[in-house]
Amino acid sequence: MSRLDSVLTGSVAAGRRRVVDTVVSMPAWAAVLLLWAVGRFVSTMWLMAAYPLMARVQPANALWGNDQGFTAFLTSWDGQYYEAISLHGYPSALPLDATGHVAQNAWAFLPAFPFTIRLLTVSTGLPFTIGGPAVAVIAGLIATFLLHRLVQEHAGNTAALWAVFFFTCGPLSFLLQVGYAETAFLALTFGALLAMERRRYGLLTVLGVVAAFTRPGALAIPLTLGVIALVRYVGARRSGVRTLDEFPVLERVKVVVAGLVMAAAGAAWPVIAGWATGRPDAYLATEMSWWVNFIGRVHFVPLSPWFLTTAKWLGVGGVLMVVVLLVLYPMWLARRSTRKLGTTTIVFAAGYALYVFAVSLPMASTPRLLMPLAPLMGSPGIVAKPAMRWTLVTGALVLQPVFVAVLWLLGPP
Repeated sequence: MSRLDSVLTGSVAAGRRRVVDTVVSMPAWAAVLLLWAVGRFVSTMWLMAAYPLMARVQPANALWGNDQGFTAFLTSWDGQYYEAISLHGYPSALPLDATGHVAQNAWAFLPAFPFTIRLLTVSTGLPFTIGGPAVAVIAGLIATFLLHRLVQEHAGNTAALWAVFFFTCGPLSFLLQVGYAETAFLALTFGALLAMERRRYGLLTVLGVVAAFTRPGALAIPLTLGVIALVRYVGARRSGVRTLDEFPVLERVKVVVAGLVMAAAGAAWPVIAGWATGRPDAYLATEMSWWVNFIGRVHFVPLSPWFLTTAKWLGVGGVLMVVVLLVLYPMWLARRSTRKLGTTTIVFAAGYALYVFAVSLPMASTPRLLMPLAPLMGSPGIVAKPAMRWTLVTGALVLQPVFVAVLWLLGPP
């Protein structure tokens, strides 16, 4: 390396350190708001760059609608289902395809997000194409602050700010401002995990129940609560501390009630869909209608989707990749540096990942489904290593336009 190259490299490194030091030295709320605002600006620019290509790549159809405006672009794909639910509710009869099987329909989407937008649009007269992104943006800002607090309390402010950066400026950060329920679910989930750590079981129950009617996957919250309560109980007995002092009866009752209520809420939607349509398997049949184009028609067996998909498309090598992933992910969660994020985060990360693996196909929507694992990006094992940190920064900035093009312009995330 020449002397000039060394000087330039040193200048770049010094510049990066100054930027990081400046952000870290700011009040936490200001730094979080700044990172969120920068992320929304960058994402908006990429979405606006992709928008003119929409009419060429994806002409008007049932998913995009006939409105070709930019706000319609932000509420396309699954957003069209949320709009239909917001305006008309759910169908009382399931649509069928040409072969008599259940076709894709609104019952796959939970009601909290579209009904919240309906409250906004009815009270203000705004169209869904404005209300949907508006609710998503506000919920995304709340989720960002809660994410920072969740990581900060265990790993410190610097790690928390890095987690916020990857969350708000990463490849999937454009989803924080489109008409999807993701940001609402993220805000509710991060809030529930914080309430769990503070042992505020009433608030936890409310947030967990609403999350259960916002996006699938909320059952990971009562699962996390149950595991942590069991660990506390066993730990108290082994340490010789009186269990009643460490884990009083009243608190145990609150934990059990909160867990049962949240679990019931998490399992309620398939029951509601079956009751409303007169078909007990309405929700499952609706969800499976999305699988047909990937692996054909199969019977649902928990823990099998990833093996079925990789076996179909990649053969034995794909199945081995899944096995390796199943080994490496728990090993990474068990590392000392990762465990610094706190027991609640680690247990939730394990439970939620198990849910995604157990019931969903690995496809274009998988990265979106994994967004609740964002606190893991604040792991000291990642952010404490400059080389790893700046590799992820580069990847975050470079990959976002790729993800916008592939997952929003060409097909649904």
